[in-house]
Amino acid sequence: GQYDPMVPDVECLKVVIEILDTLGIGKYTLKVNHRRLLDGMFEACGVPSDKFRTTCSTVDKLDKSPWEEVRTEMINEKGISPDAADQIGEYVRLNGSSELVDKLLKDVKLSKTKAAIEGLEGIKLLLEYCELFGIKDKILFDLSLARGL
Repeated sequence: GQYDPMVPDVECLKVVIEILDTLGIGKYTLKVNHRRLLDGMFEACGVPSDKFRTTCSTVDKLDKSPWEEVRTEMINEKGISPDAADQIGEYVRLNGSSELVDKLLKDVKLSKTKAAIEGLEGIKLLLEYCELFGIKDKILFDLSLARGL
C-alpha cells in the first residue's frame, strides 16, 4: 500500500518494542540507521560507488571487531584509501538521537551529498515518529549500523 515515509518503519519498531517489553528481557536498545545515509557518507568520504556495498559489509563488522581491524580490512582487502577510511571512521563512531541528526545535517561534507541529506532527513522523521509513538527512549541512531537498517 501507500504510506507516508517512515510510518511503516516506526510501526515495526513499535511492535518489536511491545514484544520485547512483554517478554520482560530487561533493558535494551534498538539501533537504527539509513541506507541512503551510508551511501552518502561513503560518497562524501571519497569511496568509489562500485565499492559502497563491500565497504558497507566491512563497516558491519564494527559490532564484533575494533575500528583498527575494520580500517585495516577496508584498506588492505577492499581497496579503500587510508584517507577515506579515516573519514569513515570519524562518522561510524557516532551515535545519538535527533541532536546528532541536526549536527550531521550541518556537516560540511555530508551536507553536499544528496544521498546523505535524504538519509538524514529520513532518520529525523523516523525519530520524530518514535517520539510520537512513545518509544524514542529505546531507539539509538547509530552510524555504524550497516545491516538490518
